[in-house]
Amino acid sequence: MLKAFQPLLFVGLAMLATSGSGREDQHPASMTPAAEASTDSHAMSVMTYNIKGLPWPLAMGRDEALNRIGGRLAAMRQAGRQPHIVLLQEAFSSEATALAEQAGYSNVAFGPDSGLRTNAPTDAADIAYLQSARWDRGERMGKSLSSGLMILSDYPITGIDRMAFPDFACAGLDCMANKGVLIAHLNVPGAGPVSIANAHLNARAAAMVPVGRSQQAFGRQIDLMARFVAGHVPKGQALILGGDMNIGSDIRRRNAFFTGFARSGLRFVAPALDGARQALAQAAVDKGAHADLLHAVGHGKDWIFARDGQDMPLTVLQAQVPFGAEAGGESLSDHFGYVIRYRMPIRRLHEPIHFARRDPLPSLLGDMH
Repeated sequence: MLKAFQPLLFVGLAMLATSGSGREDQHPASMTPAAEASTDSHAMSVMTYNIKGLPWPLAMGRDEALNRIGGRLAAMRQAGRQPHIVLLQEAFSSEATALAEQAGYSNVAFGPDSGLRTNAPTDAADIAYLQSARWDRGERMGKSLSSGLMILSDYPITGIDRMAFPDFACAGLDCMANKGVLIAHLNVPGAGPVSIANAHLNARAAAMVPVGRSQQAFGRQIDLMARFVAGHVPKGQALILGGDMNIGSDIRRRNAFFTGFARSGLRFVAPALDGARQALAQAAVDKGAHADLLHAVGHGKDWIFARDGQDMPLTVLQAQVPFGAEAGGESLSDHFGYVIRYRMPIRRLHEPIHFARRDPLPSLLGDMH
């Protein structure tokens, strides 16, 4: 009887790993005030948020939290202050995926499901890594869950690219979720094509294998991800990349991550060019949100980078944290969800640019699931 419950136990442990450290430092609870409506007609806003959307019985009480997240996004839309693009991680449950409809986003892209496999060349180190995989740490049990990645957009999605990390690029309990990369190619009226990349990388010690093994998988993921993004987003096209990178405070992970992207020519992915860090450096943070954004940066997991069509970093206008410390209670996830507002260049001067809308633009592709 116990053996029958082992897969469920492993999945439960895996979810602790995929969420990073599994806990957040406590901060004084405070309500994050609504962001002031944008007066810059060239501003595009992007949010990244690991929502801890775990299905029951792997996590208890998530339905209420996810409903509150969806309700708050809907209220922001009603006020005309919704993020134009939302990057979600750990959107595993049906309640998590229902967020898109609740929040009013009619254009949705889903990341790799549990069945997607990505073929990639292996070297001797990869083969040796696979040969030492451990069943009792979830590395030989198959993919029980999808990637948990979603992109919600107010703009039409014209194409989607997905990559799941191969078995030689995952470590420990994280291997039971089909982590990877999701790219949605958007058509933004007046600004032209914009590509959005969302990712969730391997945990470190929480993967429950030796740190050296999780570091090896992390390094392979970076190499594959950087090459995938560089190969699927045309040069000369605006690109926004974000997600739960699971870097944390590990200097080796930090160096590997940024070196890997620079090696693939994506030099806008640099520590100082992270949207949250730029907003803090410029004191461009909504009133009352500074402590929450500082906490998110200190956590070291969630990042957003953006470039224009000339391969130059986009200008950060403002940051807000609609999902930070909650008044009178715990936060709605073990990560904070923050929004970066960027100034987008106009591609065609004769065509009006459309950004801040209360209602989503009509979808070109319909249901993207």
